Amino acid sequence: MPFSTAPYSGSSPMKPWPALAANAFCLVNNSGPEETIFYFDSAPPNAAAAISASRSSAPVFVLIHGLGDEADSWRHLIPLLAARGCRVLALDLPGFGRSAAPGRINLKRHVSAVLSLLEAARVSAENPAFIAGNSMGAVVAEAAAIRKPKLVKGLILIDGSIPGGPSNPGLFVLAKLLFSRKWYRAYREVPERARSSLYPYYADFDAMPPEDKDFLRERVMARVESSTQEQAFFATQRSLVRTHITASRYFARRMRKYPGKILLLWGDLDRIIPLATAGSFEALREDIELEIIPGAGHLPQQEKPGETARRMADFAERCIGC
Repeated sequence: MPFSTAPYSGSSPMKPWPALAANAFCLVNNSGPEETIFYFDSAPPNAAAAISASRSSAPVFVLIHGLGDEADSWRHLIPLLAARGCRVLALDLPGFGRSAAPGRINLKRHVSAVLSLLEAARVSAENPAFIAGNSMGAVVAEAAAIRKPKLVKGLILIDGSIPGGPSNPGLFVLAKLLFSRKWYRAYREVPERARSSLYPYYADFDAMPPEDKDFLRERVMARVESSTQEQAFFATQRSLVRTHITASRYFARRMRKYPGKILLLWGDLDRIIPLATAGSFEALREDIELEIIPGAGHLPQQEKPGETARRMADFAERCIGC
């Protein structure tokens, strides 16, 4: 395996959510350039083999964040799923957060990082994982399942998918933004505008706990002030738009053939990718489950973590029992 596991050194100014700091690790590329993949793991590496041997039926979840986000997006979900007996891993995709990724960033690079984490977690055809992705992370989750379907017992797509996702008008607006970084860099000069950019992603940002609001306001500034995050954001955005335009039919064909189960989870108050867009994906197969999370926006794992974790764990249990 080209990657080795090491405790996270804490070298990045982007500090982990405090309650998860002890569960922070890195995959270090031993054969290539200075590439590291940051991730949280609810089971420390030296305990993973014992857990795998003694509880082979326990679900393993790999959680993938959306565009311009990090593994901390799942900060409340990780302990909730772990309390249900699951092993939970959540990574920073290449170029985002604390994952250092020299070279070209695109969806293919993100998928490779997910597959490397699956390998490091000893996921196999005999002990497959459940992959959950939010927004753009849902597309990465689909692509990982297409690449290695035997390693993925089930897919959980949260407020995002291909086909589905952004409507065509929204996609063209997104494409226009690819040619200008002025709006992104302007946030550095006006921090309050950067913080206000969080509001559309939540049904009610002001109703969140104070520690979450403080953490997210600090985190959004850390993102916009980072040149590497900026590069990863726009490179991934280009790749995502290109994939939506050129590969939607390919994804549809492969998702119809995917042998695992699929759960769609959607916040009923999502203003970024509205619930109505889920219909095109749901229509692919009769066995796709669509569950709506009341009172949640685009990030139900943050606004309604208990409800989101319960539905994910219940889905995994149904899949393991079938």
